[in-house]
Amino acid sequence: MNMKERKLPFLRTPYNYDVDKVSDETGLTCPEPTLAQQNFKDECDINHIVRQFGLTGELPGKPLSPQYGDFTGVLDYHSAVNAVLAAQDDFMELPAQLRSRFNNDPAELIDFLDNEQNREEAIKLGLIAAKPISEPSETPIAEPKAGEAQ
Repeated sequence: MNMKERKLPFLRTPYNYDVDKVSDETGLTCPEPTLAQQNFKDECDINHIVRQFGLTGELPGKPLSPQYGDFTGVLDYHSAVNAVLAAQDDFMELPAQLRSRFNNDPAELIDFLDNEQNREEAIKLGLIAAKPISEPSETPIAEPKAGEAQ
């Protein structure tokens, strides 16, 4: 075998290999806009969570579940818009799995809660309380009589 017939291996050097060109040819491109909601970026960033813990000493808690309410007393446009925005904000605070159960639509959640047949499932999902909060009873607790064991 002669030196002319022997093929030498290709050696990459900064002078004969364009890294950017190869990256463009072999990389993944996603030209469509992202569907990620950037307004939740800080809630998911571990550095932000640890920084907040260092400042406050508390880990982020479970958000309170939105409360189902009667808005029939809303009379003016401004109050109605504020009620709708508050309901939408409360809906967005729900866990992602629960929001996807209602196709990320607060109106579907309201329709679900309007149907009395869905009460058991709503309790399981944590959307409503199992028992309504009752007033404390007005009957006084009887004091033990003398000589009775406590």
